[in-house]
Amino acid sequence: MDNLDEPTQKVNCFAKKYKPVALKVKPVLETLPERFRITREIIGDPLKNMPRLPERPPEFQTKGHYNLDRKEKLNTIYPAGFLWPEKRKLMHWLVAEQNEAFAWDDTEWGKFKEEFFPPVEISTVAHIPWVEKPFRIPPAIYEEVCKMIKRKIDARVYEPSNSSY
Repeated sequence: MDNLDEPTQKVNCFAKKYKPVALKVKPVLETLPERFRITREIIGDPLKNMPRLPERPPEFQTKGHYNLDRKEKLNTIYPAGFLWPEKRKLMHWLVAEQNEAFAWDDTEWGKFKEEFFPPVEISTVAHIPWVEKPFRIPPAIYEEVCKMIKRKIDARVYEPSNSSY
């Protein structure tokens, strides 16, 4: 049994590798040039061509990306009793009308219209690129990771780059 009169302390020390001053990140104080400022200039009425909701939605018809399989998948997410039958028909009509707004897999991803959301340019400071050792992929999941990366490249989520990094 420990003696309560004598103070005892356990100290856990975790040491990190020393980081030289030359490798530390140094923030740079600078004003943001005008060309890097994000401005929204919406021209016209983006809601002008928005379809009106019908009082009695029609029976389901496939349209664009929204087909019968995807309708059934949506029905399994929202079980019977969650919506009244007419509301469920209206939901399916709305999803079919706006089918390009939904991405059911990576290949259907889109992007915002550039006239509403121009590409963002990020300001950087001239510097010498650093080199880090590449991240190693465990051999057990190597094939799966390669398939995932190829799928992202095919879907244009990843795009080619000539940057130093």
